[in-house]
Amino acid sequence: MSQGVVTYQVAGAEAARPEERRLASSSPSFLRPLLGRAHQRRSLLAAGVNWQRVLFIEVDGEVAGYLQFYLRGEGPHRLSFADLRAEFGARNAAWRWALYRLVQRRFRRYEAYLYRIIIDERFRSLGLGRQLLERWLALLARHEVQQADLEVWGNNPRAEAFYASLGFQVSRRRRLPLRASWLRDRELTHMIKRW
Repeated sequence: MSQGVVTYQVAGAEAARPEERRLASSSPSFLRPLLGRAHQRRSLLAAGVNWQRVLFIEVDGEVAGYLQFYLRGEGPHRLSFADLRAEFGARNAAWRWALYRLVQRRFRRYEAYLYRIIIDERFRSLGLGRQLLERWLALLARHEVQQADLEVWGNNPRAEAFYASLGFQVSRRRRLPLRASWLRDRELTHMIKRW
């Protein structure tokens, strides 16, 4: 691997480069019904990035990927009702806020939860995902976390094997009762790692 590979966190919005701001304010597509199209989601989430819940990896000074996570109830974004009201109006903001809070509660129940990990296609197959996850696991160990959780969407034995190589074990498999166009798949595998 290149000697110029670094995993890091950004101190805050004022220290973030434009690419770091763009990536940190991204969200999974399952939030589309609540927060709108990608540009709307990014705009809404940009003001409330929780920089302590985002890890980056760069290769020779270029951002190659990132990881977003929840730790003891705090996730990578702090969205407010006022943000939603400004974007969608009071009537549309009310139902979006209620559903968004339900989604957030789902992730906040875990001591530590891997919310999202993305490696730029140009940098895949270099071991960067492993390095980023190892950094995250080390950070969790420093915080004396007892268990880390993640979920694998769809029938993805390659992803499950990858996480298993880092000590995660399958906890349960389930099929979501919903059939929605914004969900990539209805299969969900929950994996855990205990210390």
